[in-house]
Amino acid sequence: MDSTLKPTNLVSTSQNLRNPGYRPLLPSCGLPLSAASAVRRLCSRGSDRYLENRDASRLSGRDPSSWTVEDVMQFVRETDPQLGPHADLFRKHEIDGKALLLLRSDVMMKYMGLKLGPALKLSYHIDRLKQGKF
Repeated sequence: MDSTLKPTNLVSTSQNLRNPGYRPLLPSCGLPLSAASAVRRLCSRGSDRYLENRDASRLSGRDPSSWTVEDVMQFVRETDPQLGPHADLFRKHEIDGKALLLLRSDVMMKYMGLKLGPALKLSYHIDRLKQGKF
């Protein structure tokens, strides 16, 4: 049996801690430190791939001024999950890509009924969109 898999190595006892060759296992995953670091590298690569796929939505690479109302709603949902419930307001007010680029926080608050926080968040994301950072 591999020494790292022995039941005595799974628990940090005072006897194990005194042993100079003792290598503790990570409590969260039960792997030796060297294997755990390899797993972390693999996991981080996987999450990078997920984020790349998420960024490759049907909106990326397209001029925001050509977006439909549905595209604008998708943008609102994807930029911040907390803004998702407000996406239907963009359909109600027929906000397409050109109108989105003209929106300001005061207009969203006064005419769309948004509170200050969501209006400011949306303004921030719209500004980033104008700078080409979406």
